[in-house]
Amino acid sequence: MSSDAPWNWRHPGYVLVLDLVAARAGLLPPSCPPAAVEGIDRAMARLGLSNNFDAYRTRLETDPAALDDLLVELTIGETYFFRNPEHFDFVRHEVLPNLRRLRGEGHVVRAWSAGCASGEEPYSLAVLLMEEGYGERMEVRGTDVSRAALARASVASYGDWSLRGTDAGRMRPFLHPEGKRYTLAPEVRDRVHFGYLNLAEDSWPSPAHGIWGLDLIFCRNVLIYFNRGTIEAVARRLHAALAEGGVLITGPSDPPLGEYAPFETLVTDWGIAYHRPTPGDTTRLHSLRRFPAPAPTPLEPLRLEPTPAPRPPAVLPPPPPVPVTPALPAEPEGLEGAKQALARGDWHEAARLAGALVEEPGAAAVAVRALANLDPLAAVRACAEAAERHPLAVELRYLEAMLLLGLGRLQESERAVRQALYLEPSLAVAHLMLGHILRRQKDTEGARRAFRTAESLCATLPPDTPVFLADGERAGRLAQVARDERTRLEAHEETRG
Repeated sequence: MSSDAPWNWRHPGYVLVLDLVAARAGLLPPSCPPAAVEGIDRAMARLGLSNNFDAYRTRLETDPAALDDLLVELTIGETYFFRNPEHFDFVRHEVLPNLRRLRGEGHVVRAWSAGCASGEEPYSLAVLLMEEGYGERMEVRGTDVSRAALARASVASYGDWSLRGTDAGRMRPFLHPEGKRYTLAPEVRDRVHFGYLNLAEDSWPSPAHGIWGLDLIFCRNVLIYFNRGTIEAVARRLHAALAEGGVLITGPSDPPLGEYAPFETLVTDWGIAYHRPTPGDTTRLHSLRRFPAPAPTPLEPLRLEPTPAPRPPAVLPPPPPVPVTPALPAEPEGLEGAKQALARGDWHEAARLAGALVEEPGAAAVAVRALANLDPLAAVRACAEAAERHPLAVELRYLEAMLLLGLGRLQESERAVRQALYLEPSLAVAHLMLGHILRRQKDTEGARRAFRTAESLCATLPPDTPVFLADGERAGRLAQVARDERTRLEAHEETRG
């Protein structure tokens, strides 16, 4: 790793620690080296070993708890209730009806959230199963490498940040307000069992962990951290942990697993899922294209349908004689590759590529945007560090303000957006953001001025002109947004008066 690392580590000990983590836990090199440095520093400080890399590596080799603590720092436990609602819709409309057909109405559904963090995912699964009538016929498990996260999951106390998803309202009937937080009702909390598990270890599947014979596995945004060898081993164990007819759902940025284990790949509108077929069952899940596991011999025909209907060319097996496999075009590297990864939603790849270009402010902005989709706090830290390296980069100040606003840190957000406006007084989106910040701080007059300025700046441009840093939003539309915000604010003031 040390010879390939593009970042200038401030001490060689960091690289040696990460090499040890790669060997013991199968983790990839970090996509954001500054965040990795901070994480290692925090983990070392908790053990009283700050800057003593030799002693820390020895501790990691002999103390599993110390290694687990570091893994938590190097991975992101980002989650919220009903994250990626299309996955839960798929379970409702495809997985559960198929299980009823295979197992019968009295079957107890066994589900596992692998890498459950603070518990929002397995609790969402429990609520879904309750909605579908499985209240007394479910076994839901959540596992994670972070014992601190598992403790929080068991307490089941959450803030508004856990309810930010579009479908999170489904949890509201089961959440009881306690001050600024919500406590999950026992009828949901008691249906989920939590336990420690490191996916990179070969201790599972096992009845001792309850990880075996599963109907449904959610393993989302976990495999992205592993190197190829670890992914292959974990994929085989995930397949072995499924019961026949069971389904595995991974995250949108996770690597494909079809080449590592004999899964049947299910292609949906939102991506792919993995199925462990039941021998002799040729009924396919409704409305899905299936790509079965490889046939025993290259010449054996693949039965993709129970009837001999014609197949679309895209799903036919390739002809047996393939003398030459053309090379796929190389993925672009550098800033262009990072932008393409960002555009397709591959946040970790975007952060990895952009994070290597520390001297380019545009690359730093791409890295921050990617991290914002993974861990807002890490994105804030990365943005602040990048802004120190590039003090005249207005986009970094604007992104910092946006992230801080999302975290509810209004005063810090206001300071960052004013810094952006100092660098670029005509930045319309910054004036619009300032209006939102000031309104939330009860500065009605300041908010009105900010909205009016944003409206005026956009009105000077042709309506179809893209506005700088507005993610493709046009001037006419943004002017209307600012006008509506100002009008609503003034109407509210008149009503109060």
